[in-house]
Amino acid sequence: MPFEQPDVIVVGAGPAGSALACLLAERGHGVLLLDKAEFPRDKTCGDGLSPRALRVLQQLGVLAEVNNSGYRINALKVFSPNGEHFTSPIPAHAGYPDHALVLPRFQLDDILRRRAIAAGAEFRRATVSDLLRDAATCVVGVRTDGAALRSRVVALATGASTAVLERAGLLAAPTALGRAARTYFANVRGLSDAVEFHFDSVPLPGYGWVFPTSATTANVGAGYFLRTGRRPLHATPRQTFDGFIANPYIAGLLAEAQPTAPLKGYPLRFDFDRARTAWPGLYLVGEACGLVNPMTGEGIDFALESAELAAEAIHHDLRTGVAPEAAARRYARTLRARFLSVFVNFGRVRDVYFRPWVLNRFVRAAQRHDELKLRLVNIALGHADPFSALTPRVLWQALAG
Repeated sequence: MPFEQPDVIVVGAGPAGSALACLLAERGHGVLLLDKAEFPRDKTCGDGLSPRALRVLQQLGVLAEVNNSGYRINALKVFSPNGEHFTSPIPAHAGYPDHALVLPRFQLDDILRRRAIAAGAEFRRATVSDLLRDAATCVVGVRTDGAALRSRVVALATGASTAVLERAGLLAAPTALGRAARTYFANVRGLSDAVEFHFDSVPLPGYGWVFPTSATTANVGAGYFLRTGRRPLHATPRQTFDGFIANPYIAGLLAEAQPTAPLKGYPLRFDFDRARTAWPGLYLVGEACGLVNPMTGEGIDFALESAELAAEAIHHDLRTGVAPEAAARRYARTLRARFLSVFVNFGRVRDVYFRPWVLNRFVRAAQRHDELKLRLVNIALGHADPFSALTPRVLWQALAG
């Protein structure tokens, strides 16, 4: 039954929004989940689900369905700019699965949306154009293409799109972006149970990827991060993609392959360190507040984990009746305490390591030192502090080869 006035309006039914809607509905709150798209719908992404993401999906009760629908990944393969590579199994880590998955967002997002509905959330297709605020500028709802909808609080889970924040005058500064493009191929040669990360034939800082979606199909893409104040080496993500698939190794994988979807480009926001994450009555989750890994470009695990934190905060704030201004400050502190240090350190490691000669040395050293290899993999998976890659011991192993 539709809510007369929901406790929470969640804008955006991607992983962050649907997870948040599910968690709040399970706690007994009236939740209205809005999205402009009709589901299931495609979403441009690398489609990788890390062990950290799988841990949250298990908490949400959808891991069995995701496991049945996705392609199991047991290893990572990393290629340096000079074409050398190392392969590492995904290491076991306490409390997390010992594998990853690749599952197209066309399937994943609808699994999570349906889970939110099953938990008691109402889903409605609507385009949100602006936020509603009261005389004290507290957010009290949203304006859609058909009506003004009111709620006690609003959560934005709109990904890289900043349109609603801009119209509301709440985007203080230009966002930091990455750019990427991907498509899907069938009849791909040589796929295994490993995802491939390529630092060859792409502009740095950036990488190309081959993420198998089955034994013969894959999500193939390439992207790069924009350095502040510097022009990108390529004008468009398509140029980066075309350069990547011209790599002889990739060309060999795709020699008999056929694309099964159009090539799509997309932006990535990774400005969490300076983005505002809350206003009175408004909570931001996932990429809507720039929460994307600035080293790997991965965002699903951060989206799901921030949804967990947002659910706890909103539940507490609605139950206790804390003032909206205090609630916004408390939520912002919670997000910063959980993500800021690791986010900043990922960016520092990227700026140091994403250079040809450094990557060449690290990959070569990882071929010889299992300890170094596992450290790098654990950092990439979010199981280790990124700053541990800058210790004297690690740097010496890399320089010594």
